[in-house]
Amino acid sequence: MDRIVCRRTRCARGRPRSRLAALTVAVTLTALAAALLAPTARADRHRSAPLRAPTVSQIKARHYVVMAVNDLGMHCFQKSYAGFMILPPANFLKVQIFRRGGEGAHLVTRGVKVSYSVIDNTRSANKTDFWTYAKFYGWPNLKPNVGITGKKLTGTMKYSPAQKAWVADAVPLTPYNDKLVFNPLQLGKIVVRSAKTGKVVARQPRFVIPVSDEMRCDYCHGPQDTAGSILQAHDDANGTHLHADLVAGTPHACAECHADNALGKPGVSGVESLSQAMHSFHADKMSAVSVSPDCYACHPGAVTRCLRGAMARQGFTCTNARCHGDMAQVGNSQAAPPAGSGRQAWLQEPRCGGCHGAKFSENAGTLYRMSFLKNGPEGMNGAIRCESCHGSPHAEWPSTNARDNYEPVYNQGLATFIRRCITCHGGESGGIHGNTGG
Repeated sequence: MDRIVCRRTRCARGRPRSRLAALTVAVTLTALAAALLAPTARADRHRSAPLRAPTVSQIKARHYVVMAVNDLGMHCFQKSYAGFMILPPANFLKVQIFRRGGEGAHLVTRGVKVSYSVIDNTRSANKTDFWTYAKFYGWPNLKPNVGITGKKLTGTMKYSPAQKAWVADAVPLTPYNDKLVFNPLQLGKIVVRSAKTGKVVARQPRFVIPVSDEMRCDYCHGPQDTAGSILQAHDDANGTHLHADLVAGTPHACAECHADNALGKPGVSGVESLSQAMHSFHADKMSAVSVSPDCYACHPGAVTRCLRGAMARQGFTCTNARCHGDMAQVGNSQAAPPAGSGRQAWLQEPRCGGCHGAKFSENAGTLYRMSFLKNGPEGMNGAIRCESCHGSPHAEWPSTNARDNYEPVYNQGLATFIRRCITCHGGESGGIHGNTGG
């Protein structure tokens, strides 16, 4: 196993389906939609009792600690792809494995086989019509239950030297388990085996892989032919012919014209990015929606409640001016100067350091979800991902939802960010950020 040594110096730390098959998919999607449109019955399905905390001796008996995260606190996609595509089903998983040590710990980069799976969830193609229409959006030969990078709901992870993590990109997860129960906080598990013997050496039994299809375009565009209503409105406002194309049998992806950094699509020159167009155009129309915050009309959602982390616990919401701000601010910030800053959505986002100061800021020129510890004890800097200890953005530990907290409870015995030295080491004294705690 290669080592990145972490010395503890006072460290705390294709083809068209048959008509019968198409009808089956349509019936399934209708049933799923009906379930989601009954929030009172579903709202608490994904809230779970706290996990029993391990004892100190149980933690110390482990040889490894497994830190697993989804890159974002929520991934989303639309309920149907028959009309257009915004985002495909695609969750990004990252795992860091540390060999525990009394005075030192090291990052495991080889010598193991890391596998992932989703608990009570083995297939996706019967829960969304994405695979029926994938050929129109750039994936003509995509097989059912296989994601856009070839990943399935179970598989192995590959070590990325650049990310210093074992990764599985674009896992095609939906928010429905194999019993078709809606749950946007799906649980995954990680198993680590010795590459030489095949013996299980470590595991992370439960961590959240969040995903939701609670995009409620129907709030404004109506429940009947929602996609048709959207496309006709787009055509009327922009002189396009998207609805005619759909009627002729060719749906389009938004990113064909609108730049979308989430998909790495440059769009068409002179056309607003998808984020800018969506936020700016709809900013003055949200009074028709009785959802609070109004972000939840599009970003999941009144049932899903994707904003649930430590920031939410303190009452700090996404519409705060020091975070994303309201819809007009999000849209205007992407306009070219002098009207805006020309911000790039997904690539330039609110900074932790804006509120928490330089000591707890991200790495220069990058995002929190791509940053590493930079002011810790000797040997630790550049090795530990911020997300590994603090959780995914919008779901930072301690989360308001018990499911998110399963992982820190399992790793350190506490439902909060990783702050106990015994997680990786032998003692309980010291600090990690500048050796002063926190």
